[in-house]
Amino acid sequence: MSYIIEIEDLWFRYRGTKEYALKGVNMKIREGEFIVIMGPSGCGKTTLCYCLNGIIPHLIRGELRGKISVCNLNPAEHSVVEMSRYIGLVFQNPEMQLVTTSVYEEIAFALEN
Repeated sequence: MSYIIEIEDLWFRYRGTKEYALKGVNMKIREGEFIVIMGPSGCGKTTLCYCLNGIIPHLIRGELRGKISVCNLNPAEHSVVEMSRYIGLVFQNPEMQLVTTSVYEEIAFALEN
């Protein structure tokens, strides 16, 4: 079974900051695996997810180093829209990101926009 996500020596520092939010992260996830990314506030969970779906570096700038592969694609080289075909992100307050009252309408809204 091949890896669907591979991260090697990933470092990221937000623009205008001295501290790195991610420091040497390594991870390999096989297709079909179920994982949980957890830790205290400020440890880099959201930053890692932003790197996986391409929000970093396309929408959020900073210093990014290391290798990321999601379904054999480098998120830094593909648009966030393209990466959304392979990886999704649910924020900790989903009621702040949902705009409709049903799953069907929510999916239709996303496809229309």
